[in-house]
Amino acid sequence: MDDGSDLAIISGSGKLPFLIKNRYKNAISFSFTKLEKETENKFVKCEFEKLGFLFDSLKKNRIRRVVMAGAINRPKFDKSKLDDYTLSIMSKLSTKLVKGDNELLSFIADEFEKNGYQIIGAAEILPNLILKPGLLCGTPYEFITRDIKKADKILNLLSPEDIGQGVIIENGLVLGIETLQGTNELLKFVARTASHLRQDDKSGIFVKRPKVNQNLRFDMPVIGPETIKLAFEAGLRGLVVSPHSVLIIDKETCVEIAEANNFFILAEETTN
Repeated sequence: MDDGSDLAIISGSGKLPFLIKNRYKNAISFSFTKLEKETENKFVKCEFEKLGFLFDSLKKNRIRRVVMAGAINRPKFDKSKLDDYTLSIMSKLSTKLVKGDNELLSFIADEFEKNGYQIIGAAEILPNLILKPGLLCGTPYEFITRDIKKADKILNLLSPEDIGQGVIIENGLVLGIETLQGTNELLKFVARTASHLRQDDKSGIFVKRPKVNQNLRFDMPVIGPETIKLAFEAGLRGLVVSPHSVLIIDKETCVEIAEANNFFILAEETTN
């Protein structure tokens, strides 16, 4: 029986690391940030400057599998604290830090695999969080196909530059593009858009999809109640995501918030 005793959770912010921990209580959490709930003796605090300590700890705890879960801020390195391992990869790592998330995370995942660890996706552990094709709730507006096509065209153009996973379209016009600041900041930005630039018929959508060639094992987009709340507060009518490629946290709560605000959630493949 798989009790998760050989599993390390590289834990960032948000609820996902704790959902995985609830599934595998014998798994060990490794975190570079202070978690909201540090779990007894199954928690190891790490530093970006001491990656050698991380790999030594994985070996000491007989870890074989690694799952990355939750958002982790881009590190700022104190060069005076670098251990030998981190120093040995610092040149390559520095070039990745000025690239997009996909390239940076791919480099980090490669380091785990070079050291003999298997990377598994959060979706493999919690398949019930994956959104399947179709309308989860609500009713799309008349011109949604037009707006989805516009969003997908933009995301396909941005994807090679590893910029972001989301774009907001309203009545065929672009209101915002997700960048390094992330989903929540994008939605807050759109909420502050001057009224004379907006339509008043609530016909905007937020389209969130993985980038082309994005490795979903360690970087699968996640939505949750906060996403839905910020989206309708930004005056949008709905959310469109790629099926089988996005995790939804607290699905029932998401649906409750959406239905209470005449907001739809649709899982549909890209149009381009």
